[in-house]
Amino acid sequence: MKKIKGRGILVMCLLVFGGYALYDFLAQKKAEESKNASAKLFTMNTDQIDAIEILKSGGESVVLKRSVEGWNLEQPLKDSADDASADDLIKMTSSEKVYDVVKEGDGIDWKSFGLDQPAGSVKYTNSAGQSTTLHISAKTNFENNPFARRDGENRVLVVNNSWTTRLEKPVGEFRDRRFLRHKMASIEYFRLKNKSGIVEIALKEGKWVDAGSKKVELDQQKVRQLFRDIADARAANYVDGKMPTLTPLFTLNLKLGEQAWKAEVGQATDKRIYASVSEPRFQMLMGPGALDNLIDLKTEDLKVGATPKQDSKDQTGAQLAHEKDSL
Repeated sequence: MKKIKGRGILVMCLLVFGGYALYDFLAQKKAEESKNASAKLFTMNTDQIDAIEILKSGGESVVLKRSVEGWNLEQPLKDSADDASADDLIKMTSSEKVYDVVKEGDGIDWKSFGLDQPAGSVKYTNSAGQSTTLHISAKTNFENNPFARRDGENRVLVVNNSWTTRLEKPVGEFRDRRFLRHKMASIEYFRLKNKSGIVEIALKEGKWVDAGSKKVELDQQKVRQLFRDIADARAANYVDGKMPTLTPLFTLNLKLGEQAWKAEVGQATDKRIYASVSEPRFQMLMGPGALDNLIDLKTEDLKVGATPKQDSKDQTGAQLAHEKDSL
């Protein structure tokens, strides 16, 4: 009986100690979760954010708003926005943390931290109309991370220096810089005139066929890759006013359902490539290598069994000039 009684006491002790251990574990876990939550820079649900406003110290503002079709630029001009640039700002709200709290409470000398007149601010607004604003200072700590103030809190925060970079981002980088602002699937007819001749293909009964004089059998995968390359082509920037003197490289005509689309592409004396496109009508300085595959494309490059195209010296030179210019 004594042995049974002793075992019962041992089991009770183990249960008690186990309960304390579990309680201590849960308490530590809760404290850790609370600490992580307080370290988060933003607590808004990123899926509900539908407006972003970047205000710079000079008074210039960039306003982005989400629609069912994607992001739109509302200020300083109205245009489609680059979804990746807007999404990048959204991702920051879920991943960024407060690096440090330098000072908090009443009586803070905001001027000493450069927050009396911040370098700018980023404001997020959700679908319910709730907003959070991060004011970013031009001053930084010894690690080159800027001071910041969230909304009207009496706290001086230290945040990632990427906020300064995004604050200084020119408005052109928020614009939709796609060479072709239409869905790839809407292309029904393709006509390219370049130094190598004319490439003319059309979609018939769900298959791409050579609509020119050679009537070669086309590799459907090569055609789809060609269209993907066109859909992926991006401008480095938009050109307002007069374009530089250009040497023509190619003219591209597309039929998008009932809509016609055209692009005229040329090269300047500095080897940079420019494009004038329609629907919508824009003038663009193209990104490095964005359109190189169209400069000397031939129908034979799209036929069944054709070997992959190699870049010409002219194309390589043009791309290197682009890359040098972008550094």
